[in-house]
Amino acid sequence: MSKPPVDREFAFAATDTSKTKDFDLMARIRREKPVCRPADGVVLTTRYEDTRAAFLDARRLSSVGDMRAPGVVVPTEESFLGEIDAPLHPRIRRILMKWFTRSRARGAEPWTRANVARRLDALAKDGGGDLMERLAIPLPGSVSAHELGVPDAMHDQVMTWCNELLHSSWPATGRTERGEGIAGAFPEMTAALDGWIREREASDAHDDLLAVMVRTRDDDGWQIGAHHARTLMVNILAGSLSASFMLGNLLYRLVHDASFDRALRDDAAKIPLAVDESLRLEAPVTFLFRTAREDVAIGGCPVHRGEHVMLGIAAANRDGAVYDDPDAFRLDRSDVPDHLAFGFGPHVCLGNHLTRMIGRVVLEETLARFAPGELRLAPGFAWTCVDHMQEYGPERLDVVVDR
Repeated sequence: MSKPPVDREFAFAATDTSKTKDFDLMARIRREKPVCRPADGVVLTTRYEDTRAAFLDARRLSSVGDMRAPGVVVPTEESFLGEIDAPLHPRIRRILMKWFTRSRARGAEPWTRANVARRLDALAKDGGGDLMERLAIPLPGSVSAHELGVPDAMHDQVMTWCNELLHSSWPATGRTERGEGIAGAFPEMTAALDGWIREREASDAHDDLLAVMVRTRDDDGWQIGAHHARTLMVNILAGSLSASFMLGNLLYRLVHDASFDRALRDDAAKIPLAVDESLRLEAPVTFLFRTAREDVAIGGCPVHRGEHVMLGIAAANRDGAVYDDPDAFRLDRSDVPDHLAFGFGPHVCLGNHLTRMIGRVVLEETLARFAPGELRLAPGFAWTCVDHMQEYGPERLDVVVDR
């Protein structure tokens, strides 16, 4: 296959969020050239069918190295689950799936509900504040830390470390100015995580996700290992940020759209539907990358070995061929295909049950604690999207409580 040129009419860099988060532009691309080349060596999917098929094609489209700078290779034990291919990926996933179940998500609900209630009560006492800072950002990470077995008193510190890691040079280069690898770059965090791992290696007294990671063996006796367990702890904690922006999108809609607030108060059965409709319409991760292992074609567009594929999650979730009235937030959708906010296929997000539970509980507790109109946007508030290449949600969500 000859290498086609960049589609100049739709040319942009993957880092240009003014384009990647422009839903009108994505709709135009989907109409006119649904699989296009916005940059040299990059192919973008915007249709649901093409994006879903690409997620499924893990044999020809690799996840390895997509978060790293060109040429950077890190040891397998320093790799997040989303950047690992078969045969290792399914082995790790089989072990983790023993914990990431619907029943475990239900089991985490009482602790989550108490956490949400405490944060909302504090917000009400203070007369308002930034809902992102006070609730949406810390909550999912705290729930993940609780599931891992991190002591409650250490949740804030662990999430601070994880945020520092995410915003450092480590994701791209595997190192910082302090040293190489997680241990060299973040020694304090490493010491804490390794201590909790050793506790579970020494005793079977713990019933938590970390114990499952450390002690479970695959069918042939293989184990994840302490080094990779440490990396996966960071992976799970850091991955909670996507749920934070889901919460931000839901809470913004609840506070500024009285009809949405009223619909949920009138029929609580619509709350789970609201969570999934937000994930569809306002996907907190707008796209993910894959790399072609061999020459392939996606939606008729040739992709050469080594080229990158941007899987347009947010664009695919607004495909009118799949969803009626795709740009509208509707609570009456039924018998429609699953949205792609959690991905699809072998790499579908392990935490999807936990994320849905968190979204539902936050809406339920917010509605229970604030009468209609009591929680409103602060005067002068203007919605601004978070400054992140892939994430979609409010940077801040300033509210006041009127009682």
